[in-house]
Amino acid sequence: MLNKRTTLKKLMMGLMLAGGAAHGMAAATTSNEPVSIQLKAFKKVVDSKGNAQFKAADSIKPQDVIEYRATYTNNTTHSIKSLKATLPIPADTQYLGNSLPSGALASTDGVNFAAMPLKKKVDGKLVNVPLKEYRALQWQIMELPAKKTVTVSAQAKVNASND
Repeated sequence: MLNKRTTLKKLMMGLMLAGGAAHGMAAATTSNEPVSIQLKAFKKVVDSKGNAQFKAADSIKPQDVIEYRATYTNNTTHSIKSLKATLPIPADTQYLGNSLPSGALASTDGVNFAAMPLKKKVDGKLVNVPLKEYRALQWQIMELPAKKTVTVSAQAKVNASND
């Protein structure tokens, strides 16, 4: 939990480390790889007219809404089929239930994915897993054509000390 100003670098490092573990490769891969991944974070900013935009996040603080975007690029000369695009939800953040494209699977451990909402048994009853327990999302990309990209995104709120 965060109780003071947090640097974006800290959360991005957590995102990249989790991403690397989830993919079994470095989170920021080079064009030498068949598929390269670029992770970016954008902070929700509301102007004086109440219009919301996402701008590059240089720094973040508790309660900020961050949109994490992972862009997967096919660096080959042929299509890649059945790509699993995984986007970790960093520690010290809570997934807000907003992601694109639709149809993402979710996980509480970054390994086992299922359709949302996730369910668990509590006192013998099946209940929804709270979004704050989601740790990763995954999209099944049926085909990524040669030299093309696909971007997946999810919004999360930076935890405050009482989250």
